[in-house]
Amino acid sequence: MSASAPFPTAVAVLPAAGASRRMGRPKLLLPFRGAPLVAAVVAALRDGGAERIVLVTAPGDEELRTWARQAGLATAVNPEPARGMLSSIQEGVDALGGADALVRRGAILLVSPADLPRLRAESVAELLRRMAAASAPLAVPVFQGQRGHPLALAPALIPEVFTLDPTVGLKQLRDRHAAELLEVTVDDPGVVMDVDTPGDYERLET
Repeated sequence: MSASAPFPTAVAVLPAAGASRRMGRPKLLLPFRGAPLVAAVVAALRDGGAERIVLVTAPGDEELRTWARQAGLATAVNPEPARGMLSSIQEGVDALGGADALVRRGAILLVSPADLPRLRAESVAELLRRMAAASAPLAVPVFQGQRGHPLALAPALIPEVFTLDPTVGLKQLRDRHAAELLEVTVDDPGVVMDVDTPGDYERLET
């Protein structure tokens, strides 16, 4: 993409309907850098180019939805989180107007765990720039050989999210288009540093 080319339109879904079992308590509102942990990934996505972000929660998580609304996010509820993360992503796409509407808008879809607080906005922006420049159908950031998040889907691929096996999830989409997957190398350990356990959280604070 040339320097004069417009920056691609992007939206984001944050699936956040999990039970945080490995953490032992709800984790997304835990404090990090003076704000809830989830605020850091939201800021990285916004500053990196996401125009609209939807946070998908479990039915009973009103505290998280309240925070999200106050932060200017769209929200959606996954009525059956046990269906798996793919179902939350599908609910998020619907909350953004649906797959067809995103295709018409030409919006790239970013999908990221909500517990990725060290993600850098520069990594998100680079992912979007490189994806648009290459006209790639999907792209993923890579740190030291490890694939991370967010996963970026070109508009034409968004409807495929609703054709996937829920037991496999987005991995099935990556496998379908493995030959076309753009890997974007970034100097950002935050693309792979999710927070699943108390030990993960303690390391964030050090």
